[in-house]
Amino acid sequence: MFKHVNEYVCFSDEINNYLSAIMIDNKISHEEYHYSYIWELVKSQGVSIRGFDFKETTSECIFGMLVEDQLEPTIVFNQQLDVNTKNFVISHEIIHYLFHKNEKNVVFIDTKESLKNHGRKTLQEFQANIGASAILMPDEVLIYFLKKGWSLVQLSNSFALSEEDIAIRLIQIMQANFELSFRTAKNHADDIRYHFNEKGKTTAILLATELEYQLKKKQTKIDFIKY
Repeated sequence: MFKHVNEYVCFSDEINNYLSAIMIDNKISHEEYHYSYIWELVKSQGVSIRGFDFKETTSECIFGMLVEDQLEPTIVFNQQLDVNTKNFVISHEIIHYLFHKNEKNVVFIDTKESLKNHGRKTLQEFQANIGASAILMPDEVLIYFLKKGWSLVQLSNSFALSEEDIAIRLIQIMQANFELSFRTAKNHADDIRYHFNEKGKTTAILLATELEYQLKKKQTKIDFIKY
């Protein structure tokens, strides 16, 4: 079990509920979902998303920024990044804009290290990485395609997430939802990633089926509390 499972569960639920509400309000199916829906929504709120050609050592250090001045909030990404990293960086900065920006925090600068912060070095960076992954592929979309028998290669190609990031996501999901040890969760994720045509596909479908059941239980509990 990783140390900060409660923070993972709380923020994962928060961002996935936010994304689910957008999908429902806009009648977006699992098959139709694309991260651009969220990007366009944020842009409609007055946020600019711009690439910048950072020079020399700065280019190696700065991957993305969120800056708010008197004119507008601006998300800046390093134009030299590959497509998957660029999409993750923009989504990461969107989480900072949606959940972390306030009158005191108007500038966020993200490096390679902060974007690989899968532990809880700082809560906001931890949350931004969880949220970026969810924007690119919400939990319910991940579950839907795993149940259909999709491999990590197919998911990576369709949702602009690296196979490594999806595997880390699966490990965290299994630890958070089923209280598995890191070793056990990683073994299952490795089966899905590296042995898909053997037992990995069955593991993925079983995992998705159980996760879907867990989500339905959470939703039933929320509905019961509401009414």
